[in-house]
Amino acid sequence: MIKTILVLADGSPGCEIVLSAAVDLSRRFTAHLNVLHVRPADAGLMPYIGEGMSAAMVEEIIEAAERNAEERAASARTAFDRLNTAGLSASWHAETGPEADIAAAVGRLSDLIVIGRPDDPGEIPWRTTLDSILFDTGRPVLILPRNRPSDIGSRVAVAWNSSAEAAGAVAAALPFFRSAEQVTILSTGPVSRYASAAGLVTYLARHDVRAATKTFEPGSTPLGNALLEQCRLSQSDLLVMGAYGHSRLREMILGGATREVLAIADLPVLMAH
Repeated sequence: MIKTILVLADGSPGCEIVLSAAVDLSRRFTAHLNVLHVRPADAGLMPYIGEGMSAAMVEEIIEAAERNAEERAASARTAFDRLNTAGLSASWHAETGPEADIAAAVGRLSDLIVIGRPDDPGEIPWRTTLDSILFDTGRPVLILPRNRPSDIGSRVAVAWNSSAEAAGAVAAALPFFRSAEQVTILSTGPVSRYASAAGLVTYLARHDVRAATKTFEPGSTPLGNALLEQCRLSQSDLLVMGAYGHSRLREMILGGATREVLAIADLPVLMAH
């Protein structure tokens, strides 16, 4: 069950789109919506300062970073105030400190974490936050594209490889499956016969979810790209997949398919690790 949704409001140009989608999900699941904005502390405002920079240049950089932080905080609050939360349980929280650590701590008491993808998914602050909420919370993360999805979860695709990460993502997505018109299990390559795609169909049927399977061969196409092409062919509006990675560095190191999907997906992606 999804009863608490955490959404990160970063104050970026796409913030209002992310919040609006989170409101729709909260209404669907009758869940409390917890909106969180984290403003960086003073130390986090200062980017890398190169050797030979004058004190005046350093001060100018810090002042610009502080202005940017203020503007993003105001933009996030404005986006929240514009939401139509009538009849909805919703709360606003603004904190100061390292976003990755704070978001991960708050996320552990949430059933679903929603985050928007920036124009450049390679941004280090965003990747650091995503790393924390994916790997340090034990909770599923819904990553939204820059464009507002018309729907989320009416036609769901599942990337299945019989791994523990994929199984965790499936379990987290059960509330979405139950209201979906179509669930397609996509598999490629070797899959354990003890946890096959057909076995997943049977498992989901016991949860009153009807699903179909499709096996595809990526050929020379990178797996992430091939997976997204299958989503397009099945007209899916949500991709469910495990998040594969190993890193305690503050820059995320992910498996190939996860990295590719995060870089180019134009549909919402529900991930769990």
